[in-house]
Amino acid sequence: MQVRLNRAELYDRVMGCWLGKSIGGTLGAPLEGRKGLFDLTYYDPVPEGAVFNDDLDIQLVWLRALQELGPGLTTHDLGRYWLKYVIYPWDEYGYGAFNLRKGLQPPVSGSYNNWYVDCEGSPIRSEIWAMVAPAAPEIAARYAYADAVIDHAGGEGVWGEMYLAALESAAFVVSDPHELIEVGLSLIPPDCRTARAVRDVLKWHREGVEWTKCRELLLDKHGHYNPQDSPQNQGIVTLGWLYGDGDFGDSILKAVNCGEDTDCTGATLGAIMGIVHGAEAIPAKWKDPVSEGIAVGWGIVGLDYPTDLDELTRQTIEMTERVLAERAPQIEIIDGATDTGDMDVEALKAPKLMLEVQQSDPLTADYDLGGLCLHVRYHEHPTIGYDEPARVTLTVESRADAPLAGDLSLLAPQGVQVEGGGHFELAARGETQTFECAFSAERADVKLQVTNPITARIALTGQDPLVQRFPLLGERVWLIAGPFDGGIEDVGGPEDGFDPLGEWDGRDGTVRFERRSAPEMQVQLDDVLGGEPGVVYAMVHLYTSVDTHINFGLDSECDFRLYLDGEMIGEVTDPPPVRPVRHRFDVDVEKGWHQLVVKLASDNGSATLFYYPMDNRPDMPGTRGHGRMDLIDTYLPDEIAGHFH
Repeated sequence: MQVRLNRAELYDRVMGCWLGKSIGGTLGAPLEGRKGLFDLTYYDPVPEGAVFNDDLDIQLVWLRALQELGPGLTTHDLGRYWLKYVIYPWDEYGYGAFNLRKGLQPPVSGSYNNWYVDCEGSPIRSEIWAMVAPAAPEIAARYAYADAVIDHAGGEGVWGEMYLAALESAAFVVSDPHELIEVGLSLIPPDCRTARAVRDVLKWHREGVEWTKCRELLLDKHGHYNPQDSPQNQGIVTLGWLYGDGDFGDSILKAVNCGEDTDCTGATLGAIMGIVHGAEAIPAKWKDPVSEGIAVGWGIVGLDYPTDLDELTRQTIEMTERVLAERAPQIEIIDGATDTGDMDVEALKAPKLMLEVQQSDPLTADYDLGGLCLHVRYHEHPTIGYDEPARVTLTVESRADAPLAGDLSLLAPQGVQVEGGGHFELAARGETQTFECAFSAERADVKLQVTNPITARIALTGQDPLVQRFPLLGERVWLIAGPFDGGIEDVGGPEDGFDPLGEWDGRDGTVRFERRSAPEMQVQLDDVLGGEPGVVYAMVHLYTSVDTHINFGLDSECDFRLYLDGEMIGEVTDPPPVRPVRHRFDVDVEKGWHQLVVKLASDNGSATLFYYPMDNRPDMPGTRGHGRMDLIDTYLPDEIAGHFH
């Protein structure tokens, strides 16, 4: 399918995308995260120039990555650029970056220990991929997938970004909203929450349901208490688009007035309409207040970025030409008239990519070693603890035309026992051989660290050996005691001295602390309560090598109190629905071991604790809100460790 895009029209559409995103994000920012039906009719407040928005910021990083690495960049490349330039610590951004810092690679970085995989952080980054791959939805969606799995692997955030990138790419040659939505939907599973939300809005619009009633139906059926949940917000974008009936201002106002993640819904719909209609078609009343400047937030550091939207548009189109030349030579940018030939909208759909993504494993990291690819598949968690072996499946895949033979061996930190590896022979490109591996740690032999590097050495016959490292993260060691009768106000059990070796009369008999490992920040305590109301104590010991300031992040559906070294430092009663980790407690601690105890009072026999120690050191602003890697809580102090097996 030969497509020719007029250069001036392409400029207008790319500029329209960036400008529309800026306008919609600015309109929605004051209402971000608020629930309800609103009645905005214009900016409130009216801006005096560009306003920063992370919806745009991270795409400037991706543009720089494309410029420096070219169209062949990988998800690993994007992960490296994230660590180099992005310090936003919020939600999925923070957890994905924390995993990257610990050595996990995408998609594992995006799936592990991440409550926010269904959120908006990746769908709002879709436009750059559409703009560098116009009229090529499958290519745009492949880039979007590589992006999204950094911090949303295995969740709706991936489908949201692929869906948007595909329809935005198609919008360079198709203008009908219904056709564009169908192109986007072809890239995602029909039973995913995103697709179901969008299809229901299409249905209600077709049936003539009034727009505020459509919003009500959407949130009743597909809504989530977290405003940043992606499926409900994709439904809202669809609502604004359809009910706005082609009017730029009315469309983004309807989307923003629906509430939820309003800066994102406004920005996304503004970008889509900017592509479809071009910058020239956006009314001056919306363009003039935001200007064509670029404002970048505090969470982007050290990045050389364009100073205005004109420069950004020109740099984007330069990358468009490079991507099309390498990935889609059938699409040309010319000075003559746009010509889509006899293009069929069906040809823009790419269901095979959807199936490919569905078959991928969010706990498998791929390492390109040149003539070989090493696939590292973690079982359940990319972690190691003392209770049972960490199991990892390693697969070597040939990327060479000639036969390959060699031996795979593994090296772990001292004291960690290794099983697995061996000889392999691969006759042709694409052939694979798999090794089941196990890593075991005995408390008496090794003190597991926050991250424990495993080295895979591949000795190829007649070639230099290949070496690749991957991490096993140390599991946090908890001591759990319960259940006890009473509520959060009742003093009892371990609160008399918080002795980790003590014993007390509990609800069901004598209670002592028992050790358990937690591979994630979430600790499930339902089994302790046995389905009945009661109190549970969760104790963790952590070591700091220096005097420091810690921001303890916690969340639970239960009332809870937090004690540090026997002193209560915080309490939460009648908590709102869990959104890890909304409750934060700042403390100064001295070098050495410290004991942290969380008392949870459940009135329904269920209790879940989320625990995430973060940075908030005044002298280190670039790390604020990020997870702490320098605190040891993966083993117990020597004086008590021997009492827990």
